[in-house]
Amino acid sequence: MYIRQVKNSAAAVNAGIKKMMAEVPNRFRVWLEEYEKPRTKPPLLAAVVRDIRGVLVCEKVDYEKFGFGSELLIGVRHSREFGPIVTMGAGGVEVEYLNERIQEGKAASIASAHLIRKSNVLKQLEPLAVYDILVKPFRGKRPVLNASCLRDAYFHFCELAAHYSPFKAGGRYVIEEAEVNPFVVKAGRLVPLDGLCRFSRQHVDIQGRPFAEIQSLLRPASIAVIGVSEKMNAGHIILNNILKNGFPRDRLYVVKPGLERIEGCLCVPDVARLPEIVDLFVLTLAADQCYGVLADLITHGKARSVIMIAGGMGEKEGMHSLEERIIDLIADGRRQGKLTPVVNGGNCLGIYSKAGRYDTTFIPEHKLKFPKTERSDLAYVSQSGAFMVSRISKLQRFEPLYGISLGNQIDLCLSDYLNYLADKDEVKIFAVYIEGFKPGDGYLLAKAVKRILKKEGRSVVVYKSGRTPEGRLATSSHTASVAGDYSVCKAVLEEAGAIVADSLFEFENYIKGLSDLAGKVVRGNRVGLLSNAGFESVIMSDSLKNGEKLELAAFSEETKRRLAGILAPVGIDKLQDIKNPLDVTPVADDAVFCECGRAMLDDPAVDGAVISPVPMTPAMQTLAPGEGYTESILHPASTPSRLIDLFRKTDKPVVFNVDAGASYDPMVAEMEEAGLPVFRCSDDAVKFLRKYIHFRLGKR
Repeated sequence: MYIRQVKNSAAAVNAGIKKMMAEVPNRFRVWLEEYEKPRTKPPLLAAVVRDIRGVLVCEKVDYEKFGFGSELLIGVRHSREFGPIVTMGAGGVEVEYLNERIQEGKAASIASAHLIRKSNVLKQLEPLAVYDILVKPFRGKRPVLNASCLRDAYFHFCELAAHYSPFKAGGRYVIEEAEVNPFVVKAGRLVPLDGLCRFSRQHVDIQGRPFAEIQSLLRPASIAVIGVSEKMNAGHIILNNILKNGFPRDRLYVVKPGLERIEGCLCVPDVARLPEIVDLFVLTLAADQCYGVLADLITHGKARSVIMIAGGMGEKEGMHSLEERIIDLIADGRRQGKLTPVVNGGNCLGIYSKAGRYDTTFIPEHKLKFPKTERSDLAYVSQSGAFMVSRISKLQRFEPLYGISLGNQIDLCLSDYLNYLADKDEVKIFAVYIEGFKPGDGYLLAKAVKRILKKEGRSVVVYKSGRTPEGRLATSSHTASVAGDYSVCKAVLEEAGAIVADSLFEFENYIKGLSDLAGKVVRGNRVGLLSNAGFESVIMSDSLKNGEKLELAAFSEETKRRLAGILAPVGIDKLQDIKNPLDVTPVADDAVFCECGRAMLDDPAVDGAVISPVPMTPAMQTLAPGEGYTESILHPASTPSRLIDLFRKTDKPVVFNVDAGASYDPMVAEMEEAGLPVFRCSDDAVKFLRKYIHFRLGKR
């Protein structure tokens, strides 16, 4: 790089340009001869002169230097999964160093250029560590920048990125990367000092996804299965599971030559002789046999949807070409206007559909019992079948309406199912497990989440794996997907309104909590905390604020008098002040403890509560019936019985905590069976309520 500094005048700039044009070619020629050793020297100088495109003239800017935040970065990059992503944060030469060490969400703002609205930009930028330094008074000094200036600069980048998006139909160019680093502040304005921009023509077609026929897949009127042995193989297990879930035997066919019936179901020798066009065809053959069967289905027009169970496809060497051939086969069928089924899989565990009265998972009933409940408004949409059935096995209180194992996403993708189900009011909770996306499907998924959440009482919980280089490698080998950048995925899905769980424990707790709190009303973020142990009061208070914030509610004078009246008969009013959090000490019995909770929730200043009885106190009935004592959790005056009544009579979100060992599992089970959200550590309970209220208020 050759740089000259000159005075700020036209004459000095022109003279500097002439001098550079005279000096640079010869300097470059000398460098080439020394390091590259070109064979032909005479024409080299002329070639260098010919290749010079011009001189970049930059103004030296005397900008405001006030330490951290003096230099900003605003950039755009094309994400394979989510399209154009806009980033803003501290800039300069230390940008990578700072971003690695500043708390997540404080270092950089990440947003989808297509999804963010101008009215939401400042809300997006407010958590940044540099935000207050720029737009608020700092150490007695006036703000260096107006917030609207920051908003406008950010949103202009969003508009630029959306205009040159890979998803824009008819667009000629795509911005692969565009960045200004740094922006500085001069006279109340943002001034760019350095930048770059790279274009490509890498467009991504996201139009016309084939999710209309998902209706046939999830609620079929007829099913055919291939790969059923007379002995108990995977296909035979699937056949039995379909029948056990109530699917009519006379609309269930088996493709198998040489037999008339299996399990009472009509057998046909080949696909061509199926007696009707089936809504769902379950393909349980080995991977190398799938292409031929799918080709027959398309040739004879015999199926509207297919579940392809076959494992290994796209994961083992030599199988990638088979997967590509199947993808091409499906595309050719649709292009020619043939009846071409939508395909779920391959490498999937199958689908459970309570609404469709079938189960095509190949796990026998004695190994996995699907819960059976009256209420079923939960849908699992999971790339891993094992992940899905593990959650179903653990969360036995919640029967899914749908349990969808996607596998490799040869055809149908995550977004297709969410787009289809967005219009189905019977699904209230979407539990989504993601390993990787097909190109553009992350963006389509985020759009589907926004559609889902437009309707009240719905939520989307996401767990994303493949967060590290090691995890991404395992993901690729497991589902033949390429996992994207986790920070981008988390930021865009949260921007769309999804709850992104940090751990499997959180993921399961969100499913339980969202189900149990259905119908509760969130009016604000002021909470009451109740325990009979001082340490829990402290720990719960410590957990109120971390990103999302809860505020301790200020009890009204009427509530204080009511609490004093409840505590006085047992003398607790003389031991503790009446305040929030309220510690009623181990002296409180079942009635005192639970009535304090009721009084707290009746206060209009309290929007929700965490109630945490430490159950070892002898004053409470918290044990199942047993020898050597008279207390019983089944007694209508016991603590769990009273808490169940309290929960059912309030419309406010309230969660419970029982921090105790196995002796108190029956107490927890009693409360959970009644639909109460119960945790086993007080900080987990507060963290859940914090995120739940933040999510519900954000939706509103």
